[in-house]
Order: sequence, then C-alpha cells, then structure tokens
Amino acid sequence: MNSSHSPAIVGRWRNFHPDGTSELLISVHDPWGIIIITLAGIWLSWSTKYIKKIVCNGAIWLQLRQPASRTNDEGANQPGGHSTNRGEGDAVSHPEGPASEDTYLLGRGSGHSEIRDTKSLAHVLKDKSGVRDLMAEVFHGGNSLTAANRWRLAIYTTIIVLIASGVIIGGYFSARIKVDGPARLYSKSCGLWLFEGEKRSEAATRARMLDLQKEERAAHFAEDCYRQSVPPGSRCKLLYRPTLPVSPPIYTNDCPFASEICRFNQTVTFNTPLLDAKELGINSDLTPKFRRTTACTPLSMKFPYIQQTTTNGTTTYTYHYGQKHEADGTFNYTYRTVGEPWGKLAPIYDVFAYSSNADDSDQPVWIPHPDLTRPRYSTLTIMFISSLRILYEQRSDDPLFPADKEYPLPGDPKPWFRNSDPRARPLACIDSTEVCSSDGRECWNLNEPTSNTTTADNTPEFVLLYSSLYKTDVYYSLAKRQGRALMAQKKVSQYFSAELGDDPWVAEVQNLVWTALARTSINAWSVASGEDSIHEGKGGFTEVTKGYGDLCGKYKYNPQGYQSLRFIPIILVVAWLPFIWVLSWDAKRVDWIVRRPTLKIKELCSGIVSTLKTKIARLRQGHDIQVEHQQAAGSTPAPATHVSDQAGGLDEEDEDTLKWEPLVLWQLVCCIWFLVRHLGQILWLAICLLFYHLVCRFTNVSNDAGTRSEAVRGSQGG
Repeated sequence: MNSSHSPAIVGRWRNFHPDGTSELLISVHDPWGIIIITLAGIWLSWSTKYIKKIVCNGAIWLQLRQPASRTNDEGANQPGGHSTNRGEGDAVSHPEGPASEDTYLLGRGSGHSEIRDTKSLAHVLKDKSGVRDLMAEVFHGGNSLTAANRWRLAIYTTIIVLIASGVIIGGYFSARIKVDGPARLYSKSCGLWLFEGEKRSEAATRARMLDLQKEERAAHFAEDCYRQSVPPGSRCKLLYRPTLPVSPPIYTNDCPFASEICRFNQTVTFNTPLLDAKELGINSDLTPKFRRTTACTPLSMKFPYIQQTTTNGTTTYTYHYGQKHEADGTFNYTYRTVGEPWGKLAPIYDVFAYSSNADDSDQPVWIPHPDLTRPRYSTLTIMFISSLRILYEQRSDDPLFPADKEYPLPGDPKPWFRNSDPRARPLACIDSTEVCSSDGRECWNLNEPTSNTTTADNTPEFVLLYSSLYKTDVYYSLAKRQGRALMAQKKVSQYFSAELGDDPWVAEVQNLVWTALARTSINAWSVASGEDSIHEGKGGFTEVTKGYGDLCGKYKYNPQGYQSLRFIPIILVVAWLPFIWVLSWDAKRVDWIVRRPTLKIKELCSGIVSTLKTKIARLRQGHDIQVEHQQAAGSTPAPATHVSDQAGGLDEEDEDTLKWEPLVLWQLVCCIWFLVRHLGQILWLAICLLFYHLVCRFTNVSNDAGTRSEAVRGSQGG
C-alpha cells in the first residue's frame, strides 16, 4: 500500500462527506496547489486600494450629507448674511466665504471662530494616501486638526485599519482553500480477485502467502494508527479515515453462551457505531452503512471441556469444544496438546485458532460444541494460547497469560514467575457485522445468504462495502501469523517478558479488533486500486465483482504529490478583485463611457437618416444638386462636443474643493434599495398576473367543456 504507486485523478469532482454534506473540489499536482494558493493571496491583497477608495468615498458622502451647523443658520438669518446651500459635491457657504472647517467627517461642524483656519477632516483623508500618513496626522498633526476632528480621524483610521486587516485575514483564509486531502484514486482495474483453484498447488501456496501479507499489513497499520501513544505517520495519513471509531472495552459479568462453558463469566465487548461507508473512502451520494460487534470471553477449563490421558509418562490434553474434520477423519475434540510446554525451551507463545462458518451450506472444519450457541449468521472464533518457556517479572492470574509459580534465578534477589499449567488457554469470540441501507432504516447480517429487505444491494457502493468487509473477523487477524499476532510476543526478549499490564487478555482482544478494522479500511483501498488484478488468469484467481458496475473512480484517499482545493472559494477569490474594482469605478465616468458609443451610434444613424431624407427630397423635387447638398449639410447635426468637454470636466478638480462623486457601488445600492422599496408592488403585480393567468386558463377550460357538451347534444339530436 504505497501512495507513490497509486496515482490520483486530476480535475474537478464532488466530495461527499459522511455527515451528508458535499463540496466541489479540484485536485491538482502538488506544485500547482502551492502556486494557486500563493497567487490567490496576492490576488486578494490587490483589492486593498479599491476598498480604501470605496470607504473614503463613503466618508465624504457622510461628510457632505451632514446638516448645516447652527452657526451657519444664524448667519443666514442675520442681515447681510449669506445663505447656506448644500448639494451633492458642493461645499458649505459661510459668511467669510467657502470654509471647510465647519463640516466634519463623522459629526456636525463647529462654529467657533478660532478653528476657521484648521484643515477639514475630509480634506485630510483626501490628501493622505495611506494608513501610516493618517496615523501620523493623528499623533503629529500639530494644530492642523482640532481635538474633536483628531479623535474622529483616529476612529476612522482604525476602521480603515480593520478593513485592511480584514483583507489580510482574508488572505490568510485564502490559504484554507486547500483541504487536507483527499483525491480520487485512479485505476483501470477495480475489483476483488479470489483464489478458487486447487488447494494443493503452487498457486494455492502463493494465495496463502498473499493472505499472510495482507494480515501482517493490517496488523502493522493498526499498531501505527490505532494506538494513542504512537504518533500517526505517513502510513496512517494515506487512507481517508486512518482509524474507524470503536468503543472502549465494555466489561460485563455474563456469558454469551451457556453459563457453564464460560470461565468466571467475564466478557469484554467492542462496538462500532453505525458507520457510513464514506468513512472507508467510498465516495458517492448514497452509500450504505455498517456496524460491527465483537464479544470475547475465556472458556471453562474444567471437565468435560478439557480431558487428559497419560501414556508411558506422557500426558495428552484434548479440548472438547466441538468436533473437528480433517483429511484423516473426524475427531470428537477440537484441539490437542502433548507434554509440558515449559520443557520445549522455546520463548514463544503457541497459538492456534478455528472459525465456524456462518454459511450452513459449507463444510466447516470445526463444528462448535452445542453449549457454544451464538446469534445466527454471526462468526464464532476459538483460539488456544499456550505459553512455553517464558519468565515474567510479576505474578499474574490473567486467564490467558498466567504466571503463578516462582522461578528463582541465580544472582537475582527477586524471583521471576512462570506458568505452571501445561494446558492451553481457550478464548472464544463472536463477530457480528450488520449492513444497513443509506438511511439506516433496513439492516441485515453480512453473512445472511439473502437479505429480506427492499433495498437493492447490488449497486457498486454495496459491492465495494461487501468487498471491504471480506475476511475482517478477528479470526483473520491471527489465522496466518498465529503466535506472532500477540502483543505479548513482542514483549519477549530471550526467555524474559516485560510487564504485560492490567488485563492483558483484554488488550489482546482489543488489538485483534483494531487489526480487523484496519483490514476493513485497507480492503477498500485494495479493491478500488485493483491490487490483485495482476493475478487474473494465473492459477485459479477469479474476479468475483465482475458484472456489478464500474467500481473505479469511487474511492478517495490522501495521496502524496497531490493537493485538493475548494473549487467555489477559488472562483470567489478570482472574482473578488474584478468585482471590487468595478464597484470602485466613478459612476459618471462609467456613464460617460457607456453613453459615448451610444451618442456616436445615434449621430451615425441620424446622419444616415438625414442623407436618405435629402436624397428622397432631391428625387421628388428635382432641385439643384448643390442646393440639396447644402440642405443635407445644414440638416446634419454637429458633433456633440459636450461629450469631450464632459470627459475633460471629469478630470478637472480643484485641489481645495471637496467633492463627492458617486461610484458604481452607489448605483448598485440605489438599485437594490429601489427593489426593496418597491418589493411589495412587484409582488402584488406578480400575484395579479398569476391570478389573471389562472382565470384565463379556467375560462378556456370552461369554454372547451361547453363546446364539447353542445357537440354531444347536437350529435344525439341528429
């Protein structure tokens, strides 16, 4: 499972989340993802000056729309006083002439005579080109501003700083255009290939080795990703969800079987919630759901479940937990051990496991004991664990890893401990896997031969889920590795074992459950990538998913060398700068730009019409050509010079005169405000039109019905 050998599909696609939401993503190669994010940040930062222009334009509008000061009103009422006239773009008139100190940006003007020579706050904003200049004017402006205006300038500068900071923050969030993965896996051959050839052949041996490799791969993945103490590495980040949620150990003092076959009635259970198949990386709108339950308990070691016979000083133990079918016959016991394990001088654990077959039509190797009852279609796994020549630091009464006998070593003041019981320790586990519809209303057991539901489970999404759950019981977590599957084995060095901790048998069960979940996730990747397609046509490998639709392109993972970007935010970032740029245009200039070609077209059309009229008049009256030409020239309107004059006037602005020119944003706001104000009228008009349409339709239907009835009566009368 290597991401370097698993290319991703580049392009736009929709990512479906387990919570039911989705988003458009675009997957690109790694360098281009970084380049796009960098350009997006630069692109967004360019809009700062246009935002500043809009804000300053709004400030001037607020400045000029303030009512005249009381001083000005009083001056207007005095004899010889000047009246105050205010309009768009006009300065306030004062007795001493046009003065700018009586109007302020965010408040009314002051009538004090001692500030008549100070600068207008709006002029300060007009003159200063940056936040640094504005702040310098606030703190080092001297007497050019009054205290009130200085505070207003400080407040307004703060607003501009916040807006600029918002753009910077927007640039930061533009980096979040990138998502942590995922991308769709590219593969030409998707499906599940199983070995169905001869069991005693080279191909069968190769198939068993492949199962061993997959089992070990899942175990390593579980060890790296599911343990909290181990930081997740690149192996964990490859899958869409490195770990599937599972409950902590649930302890109960009961027995899932007949009470006399359980030892001490100790049961531990691990459950998963109802998981969406999207958690496995299956990317589709409607995906099925599944949940798993694993319950394990140590079995009784009393008679008649374990029996012993001694022949010539050698003791043989037989474990009667069901019948066993082998090539040389059927036996009434499940497992058998001979002699004392301590004398084998091997510091290992001997593990052997059997699994019941959920399908009754198969011929199982092991038929469980009648006391080992289980839910229908669930899988029962029994394992036997023997500790050979292993010494433990501390005494333990664990049901699977006991250490009850002292074993002193020369030169060591503290005694070691070993297992004094030569019998293997039995452990039984029940696995149950349910598959549910996409809405979770209908559920059935995975091993059920035919589901009695109305949900079609032959879609590619169901096939991917079924293939992912193939061989994911706890039996397949240790069937091929046996003793190497135990965590306790990894703690053995020479003949000495490190401390196993509290309830080591529960830790072993949890590790087996983690391995089963890890194999479920890896199986989804294996099927989507067509990992086993290389074995097709080689010694009995057959594709069992053929004919169930196209399984390719429906799996997502987190590959290396690729990045996925949010498509909609990219479009918004790209469109933001042109949008804010257009909004910052001067409305009059835009109007002039739009009207200029219109006027030219109008002049051209007028000239053509005048020429045609002249020719028609010449043909009708037969006048002299020169006279007609003069009349046509006289009737042709002179070019509209006011356009160029107006164009030139747009750029003419007095340096000391404060003017407000509407922007495109102002026109847009006016249009929106017009629609809001007349929304009631528009809705009323729409309702009237709808009512009129319904009345007309009803009238036409009535007329058609009357015409048909008259025709019927006429035919009957005839």
